[in-house]
Amino acid sequence: METLPAPLKGKIALVTGASRGIGAAIAEKIVYHGCTHIALTYVSNPKLAAEVEQRIHSINPNIKTVAFAMDVCDPNCGELAVEQTLKGLGVDRIDILVSNAAMAGTSSFQTIEEMTKEWWDSMMTANIWAPFTLARECAKFMPRGGRIIVLSSANSKLAMGDPFLAYCVAKAGGDALVRNLAATFGVQKGITVNSISVGPVETDALRESFAAKGPEFEAMAHKWPLLQRIGQPEEVANIVAFVASPGASYIHGNQIPANGGGLAMLQG
Repeated sequence: METLPAPLKGKIALVTGASRGIGAAIAEKIVYHGCTHIALTYVSNPKLAAEVEQRIHSINPNIKTVAFAMDVCDPNCGELAVEQTLKGLGVDRIDILVSNAAMAGTSSFQTIEEMTKEWWDSMMTANIWAPFTLARECAKFMPRGGRIIVLSSANSKLAMGDPFLAYCVAKAGGDALVRNLAATFGVQKGITVNSISVGPVETDALRESFAAKGPEFEAMAHKWPLLQRIGQPEEVANIVAFVASPGASYIHGNQIPANGGGLAMLQG
């Protein structure tokens, strides 16, 4: 990477779901742009998180990091994550929250006929309650000018049907959450709140979807964006890094597209 200005110099960040894929790319990108303290969460693989920490330290040897497990289906995940971030980094504030971790593995999705209340509740907890409680708890320690960024999905605006019904509903709820947090935190706390509407991106979750749905679904995913290709994690990370920067101070309450033009036909 070439040398660039550091718009995030001195910032303290919490990035959830940062052991691989989009979350890992975001963590590395915001450190590259100047973040000096960063907390990373992972689901169950500390080795992957340690590898991300190593890459981060290669970008900035003086960076202070902490990594810990977080389950987005745990109703107390927000309080626990903030507590471990502050304690692990030895800080008293959080400038940037990137709420990336979610429940998205297509192989575990249940159809309408299979769906149980327990599974439905898990999907809503992971994709609505977890971002809410993370935002609420982070905001208690976030100064004016702070950033809350939630990773959403283009599926929140699509009618995908089985087996995506609960996921699409949950992501639509997450978008409504972002708008309403923005209505509260913007004036009260001077914090901007936005979501990133992500289309098909080269990740383990997408590859899992292709394996579960077959070659026809994979071909459709490649053709759906107007750019006629799958996105890369770093392309999403570039957008997140900008939204986290001072240059994005008037971007607020929005679902920012990162889907290669896949939703262009819905915009009027």
